[in-house]
Amino acid sequence: MAEIHGKINNLKTKMLPPLLMMLGGAVALVMCLIRRVAFIKMLIILLVSFFCFAVIGTVIKCIVDRFNMQNSYEDYLQEAESFTDDGDLMEK
Repeated sequence: MAEIHGKINNLKTKMLPPLLMMLGGAVALVMCLIRRVAFIKMLIILLVSFFCFAVIGTVIKCIVDRFNMQNSYEDYLQEAESFTDDGDLMEK
């Protein structure tokens, strides 16, 4: 483990774009139903809404991942090296 140095991405951001896309689509659907928009027009609005929110979610995911990857985890790795496989602290 001594040769593994650098930066670790420990965030679970894989589900961020689909979650944001579905949330934005749900809001758009509710607004279309409240305003009584025609069915074909509603489908077009939902398609555009899904696409826009998927792009926004992907951009946010990239920003969060890049910010997290800037953090250095060398202290964490050095601390992890001082533990044995069963979780006990090794004496130096």
